Amino acid sequence: MALFNTSGRKTKPVEEETKNDPRLGLAKDHYMAGRFKIVTLDSVPTREVLGTFGLIVCRSYNFDNAFYGLIAQALEVNADAILGYRETVAFHPEGDKYYSCYGTAVRLKPMK
Repeated sequence: MALFNTSGRKTKPVEEETKNDPRLGLAKDHYMAGRFKIVTLDSVPTREVLGTFGLIVCRSYNFDNAFYGLIAQALEVNADAILGYRETVAFHPEGDKYYSCYGTAVRLKPMK
């Protein structure tokens, strides 16, 4: 008898999961191209906040899905950035990790 019982659940590769949800692929493209800002501060240096959409949260057993899912949610409300970004990890007895990413979605004043 084993002391630690894993759930036996197999996780899909990240590439396969992003193929199933095109929003994650679009979010990753925006972030990697530098068109979307994520900061842990309350403001983006040298940029003014025009409007706030509120707190957004995304959770997943896969970090990339939680992170890019957060960006996808922000893009859906037409946000330019996420301020006050935070992430947490919950460890379950079965050995799984559950990621939570959250922050405030905002619209920034266009650069001159």
